[in-house]
Amino acid sequence: MVILAADTSTGLASVAVRDPGGKIVLVRADGKRPHSETLLPSFEEALSLAGLGRGDVRALAVGTGPGIFTGLRVGLATVKGWALASGLPLLPVPSHEAAAFSSLKEGKKVLVLTDARKGEVFASAFCGLEEDGLPERSGDTLLLPLGKVRAWAAPYLSDGPVVFGTAVPLLGEGEGDKWSGRASVFKEEPLAAGVLAIGEVLMSLGRSVGPAFLVPEYVRPPDARPQGSMGPVGDP
Repeated sequence: MVILAADTSTGLASVAVRDPGGKIVLVRADGKRPHSETLLPSFEEALSLAGLGRGDVRALAVGTGPGIFTGLRVGLATVKGWALASGLPLLPVPSHEAAAFSSLKEGKKVLVLTDARKGEVFASAFCGLEEDGLPERSGDTLLLPLGKVRAWAAPYLSDGPVVFGTAVPLLGEGEGDKWSGRASVFKEEPLAAGVLAIGEVLMSLGRSVGPAFLVPEYVRPPDARPQGSMGPVGDP
């Protein structure tokens, strides 16, 4: 089954799909332009590189955040509109789970720290994979002041987790290297491949949803609500 996946939770939007041979084709959107201008062309590019067309797509997976409001709204609204027009099932994937997935499959524990702006960080901890193959969290995703991230992370660091995300460079000069002796720290990476991988698990478990149930994981309430209603996509 062809699943087309996207994530727009960070400044680096990305799209992923498997080609007929099973290889993941990953397209990184142009980070210099807004997601609203790059997402649809990235869909078309990924499908073309995979030798597929829109008619081959059987489900849509999308990163639901946490992330910056505008980026999340673009991603969710785009796939929601496609699903409404086509009847395709939707596979909502928390973006931090997508970021952690490949390391969790390797048996590692993971901390994901992404820049929430305003001197704050979205923080998630993962301890492994559940029996159904989905990421197992250690508590909820939190919104933390930058100065409190280390205290939050302290109980997890003795397990030598992989630590990465867009907020790592904000922790201070050289701080990323001190989180774990064998941690792999990335400033930013495209998340659509992880969204695709988890989307495939969700599809195998029969956990797709309809457009009305596609909701973002904002974590932080929005500063202002848009005029009019977009349904669940516009709700905090």
